[in-house]
Amino acid sequence: MLFSLSCSLLLLVSCYIVSNTSVFLSMKDASEILRKRRPRSIFEELKPGNMERECVEEECNFEEAREIFKDESATLKFWNKYIDGDQCEPQPCANDGTCLDLIGGFQCFCPEERDGSRCQYELVVTNCSTEYGYCEHFCHEISDINRRKCSCAKGYNLSDNGFACNPTGNYSCGRHKLASINDVVRLTGGKVIKKGSSPWQVMLMNARGFFKCGGVLIHRFWVVTAAHCVHEGGRFRVRLGEYNRTIAEGTEDTIRVKTVHIHPNFTLKTLDSDIALLNLEEAAIFSNYIIPVCLPTKEMAERVLLIPGKMVLVTGWGAVDENDHTIRPSTLLFININLVSYENCVEVLPGKITENMICAGAPGTRRDACSGDSGGPMVTVHSGTWFLIGLVSWGEGCGHHKSFGVYTNVVRYLEWIDSFLT
Repeated sequence: MLFSLSCSLLLLVSCYIVSNTSVFLSMKDASEILRKRRPRSIFEELKPGNMERECVEEECNFEEAREIFKDESATLKFWNKYIDGDQCEPQPCANDGTCLDLIGGFQCFCPEERDGSRCQYELVVTNCSTEYGYCEHFCHEISDINRRKCSCAKGYNLSDNGFACNPTGNYSCGRHKLASINDVVRLTGGKVIKKGSSPWQVMLMNARGFFKCGGVLIHRFWVVTAAHCVHEGGRFRVRLGEYNRTIAEGTEDTIRVKTVHIHPNFTLKTLDSDIALLNLEEAAIFSNYIIPVCLPTKEMAERVLLIPGKMVLVTGWGAVDENDHTIRPSTLLFININLVSYENCVEVLPGKITENMICAGAPGTRRDACSGDSGGPMVTVHSGTWFLIGLVSWGEGCGHHKSFGVYTNVVRYLEWIDSFLT
């Protein structure tokens, strides 16, 4: 009985003590503990007013982050780390390079004497004037820091060495897979090209399937050709992977043209702006015989591709006899010819040449394009990649001994072309 009474009194005293002592921490003390346990301390230096509530304790999207930071650059700085961590930890840049964190990657800014994606190489050149900066594709000068930077055409990645371009797939633009071009031959009275050497060559046909002109594959859905080949309208088809027009070889693919886009400045009388884009109904299926050619940048073309005297390649199935345009080859032909300066061309063809045209060839030779070659490619190679610079347009006869062949200067229309491709 006495033991029971003692237990009861002890229980009452305990309840009184608990009732006057809270088991919960104060708001201030709880906040201190939670703050110490915050898992995203990586953002400490970036954290403005209510970022912790919006993006640390809860997940936020980019727009919510932008509302917090009120500034695009500050938002991007935070977002890069928030979305995939800090790519600059551990430091990937060698030789005192400075690392910039990006989403899914990083960029190294190198000291003056270093080069490469991680500053791992010694700098050889600082501009694009010397050997085009040794860039395999495109060279860009960064004047404020006295450096040059290389970049690559779509379908290539820049190598770690900072100048080479590595294909990302089997059929990157401008790289033919099978044959090399060694023989100097002629479209007018010449030999045939090796099969697979010009996989961007297109044969343009009318609605009945008759050969009309040449063309050039520049994208899965796009072919470029001469405007005078399509200005009359009608329905067209293109044949890709063609080599011998008279037989089926199993490498060809015929696709209908959905829409024709003639350049708005095209003039039939003068053949100025003689260029058109053909949008295909179906995507081209690339193969060893069907590969697009690369398009250069304006800067690249002016520095290294459109130099007077440079050797270029022209291909087509055009007439081989200027006196009889019905005599056309069954297999694809090509010529190697040299570019001619604008001043020299104007002198030979006064009043007929505009800055939208390129002249090539050598008076006194028979190396020239002819009827049926129109719209076909004029290409040139740089560091193993072929780039389109011109389209067969017109000439005074075929292989005329006192004149040049005239080609549309594709480089003048790169922005117009890009407006359709993007």
